[in-house]
Amino acid sequence: MNTQTKKHWRSWLVYILLFLVVMQAANWWKTRDAASGNLSEFTGELIDGSAFTISEFSGEPVLFHFWATWCPICEMENDTIQSISQDYPVISIASWSEGEAEVKAYMRDNQLTFPAMLDTSGELAQSFGLKGVPASFILDPRGEITFVETGYSTEPGLRLRLWLSTL
Repeated sequence: MNTQTKKHWRSWLVYILLFLVVMQAANWWKTRDAASGNLSEFTGELIDGSAFTISEFSGEPVLFHFWATWCPICEMENDTIQSISQDYPVISIASWSEGEAEVKAYMRDNQLTFPAMLDTSGELAQSFGLKGVPASFILDPRGEITFVETGYSTEPGLRLRLWLSTL
């Protein structure tokens, strides 16, 4: 490898590292008010009428995911969340969305089968320190929040965080 090529690769490496640092700093800034702590005692009612407690999933990491029917970024994540729900417990919260009938229709039309709660007013999302959607909280097997992501998250990224939360 000649000197010019090495210089080119080093330059790209510096740009990539700088990009990653900036992205991490931006995520930290966006999630600085996000909830932390243990959610094992969190209970809720799903739109199908069934009740749940996070402690039901004891021993497994959980994806606690906020989204909205009107959100184009959330729509881009639908397949990711659906896929993850086949392997991990997922509790999704439709925040700042229309009523129950509209959320059910949206889920049916998009072939989404993961469990969903309704947070029409966004009050629950705001209590978690969120100002928008999508947002994902990764809970470790004891219910402790280990990661918080806002904005679009890739499937490999969410799966990696779910796996890391078990270590």
